Amino acid sequence: MFTPSMLVRLSLHLTLCGILLAGSLHAQLGEEVVREDAADRAQSGGDERADFELATGYYDEGRSNEALAAYRQFLKLYPASPNAAKAQFRVAEILEAQGNLTRAFDAYQTLLTKYPDTSEFDAAVAQQVLIANKYLTGRQMKVLGISLMPGAERAQTMYQSILKSAPYSKHAAVSQFNLGLSFEKQGSIAEARQAYQTVLDKYPNSAVADDALYQIAYVYMKTGLTGGTEDLSALVMAKETFEDFLFQFPNSEKIAQAKDNLKTIGDRESDDIMAIARYYDWSKNFRAAVIYYNDVIRRQPNSSAAETARERVQVLRSDLGEDALRVGSERAESGEKAALRRKLQAQVESSALSDYSGPPRRELVPDELPIARPPKLRTRARELQPLPAVEPALPIE
Repeated sequence: MFTPSMLVRLSLHLTLCGILLAGSLHAQLGEEVVREDAADRAQSGGDERADFELATGYYDEGRSNEALAAYRQFLKLYPASPNAAKAQFRVAEILEAQGNLTRAFDAYQTLLTKYPDTSEFDAAVAQQVLIANKYLTGRQMKVLGISLMPGAERAQTMYQSILKSAPYSKHAAVSQFNLGLSFEKQGSIAEARQAYQTVLDKYPNSAVADDALYQIAYVYMKTGLTGGTEDLSALVMAKETFEDFLFQFPNSEKIAQAKDNLKTIGDRESDDIMAIARYYDWSKNFRAAVIYYNDVIRRQPNSSAAETARERVQVLRSDLGEDALRVGSERAESGEKAALRRKLQAQVESSALSDYSGPPRRELVPDELPIARPPKLRTRARELQPLPAVEPALPIE
């Protein structure tokens, strides 16, 4: 038994099929008329100029199916005509206007391949980029829930085709950047970074160079923040790349975004370091805890985490004392060692004066240093070892 929603879907499906069938029959009839006209002209010897004008007349009248068939027939009969490139461009235009984007892209590609010297070259590349962008943005055409466009993967192949046939056109840098976006959308992070890096390497003066560097940093940041496990090395790379971006492109419109992202990265780093500090604090390794608390304060001095870290460091200093929290060379010296250091320092400073007339500097030795004594003689029998034997020289003949 059909539900109301199923009946509606069935009705839409039948209506769509009817429209498509009618359009197909109309197109076929138009193409058949064109073929018959072309056959008649071919039998009478044909006329290249008249055939092109006939196709152009259909085009100007908006009879797209007839125009499409006429231009295709023209290309079949006169592939080397001066008007062949124009006819191929019109074929691509008509297909694009009819919504057949894949076939339109391929028709533009045929133009670039077969007629690379055409004046329509840049215009064809521009249209290819626009078609690829439609796939990239995910505006997929669906009928009854069935997707008819493959999306980012299809966009990737399109951008690669553009770059292969027109690597130095004025649209090449944008195509290379959008290729990176298509990889990124598919989750191919390494390929995306490489595509963006190629923009910087091949098109460093293009209008999208700043976007490419920003996007490299953003990809690193996204990897570090949203991965299954946090990738701290990715966050470090993101921070360094955003800083390079701010330095290289101070006038970019993405400066504010880069600064916000740096703050996000800094907050995440502070949270991670704060967690380490609290672990050491919990395990009573207070010296290590203070090191990490101070690192939080240094990185984000105005954050709430830094305020919490300051309060905890102050409590630990009050409870344990300053010396107990010092590490390495920061720990307090003994009284004897401190006195020796001060005396040596005073002697060195005195010998550096311009009117110094004391003993040579090499004789400045503190009294506290131990006196070097010769080693004790070994007098016990078991400490005596036999000397190695010395063999006589061999005779000389």
